[in-house]
Amino acid sequence: MKQDVKLYNLIFPIWLLIFFPIAIVPAAALNFGIDSLVVLLTLKHLGITPKKPVWKKIIIRVVIFGFLGDIAGSAAMLASDLLLDEVIGAHKISFAMMYAPWDHPAAVIICILCMVLASFVIYKLDKRFAFNKTELDDGQKKKLAMSLAVFTTPILFLVPTSLFF
Repeated sequence: MKQDVKLYNLIFPIWLLIFFPIAIVPAAALNFGIDSLVVLLTLKHLGITPKKPVWKKIIIRVVIFGFLGDIAGSAAMLASDLLLDEVIGAHKISFAMMYAPWDHPAAVIICILCMVLASFVIYKLDKRFAFNKTELDDGQKKKLAMSLAVFTTPILFLVPTSLFF
């Protein structure tokens, strides 16, 4: 018996990194820049000076944990896609989720839930591990982790991949 195997596009960076590993360089540079901006602006808002020593101690871990959060969200999207498509048979939702989320309300909800998961992972990892070598107090760590989780959430999950091909 022949089984149909379907390979759907996931939102950047996961599928892009699988097929084009060299894409890790611009992806890391872009994430580094965005994470740096969020960290520096949040430190400024919190009134922490000097900012550069704190930034130097945390930025690499922040970028890595951001990628891990994106991977968690992408894995949840893939699992949802497989569950919807193969188990439940909800092909329209599955297709919309991967190609044009705004075409189906359930696809938008699933994508948003995957974004929330990614943000939660970013928040927890950053709060627990990224700021250990700093002099930040617990309140500042929570605010900085929350800022990173909110402003670096993978909003590309909601961008229709159908726009690109």
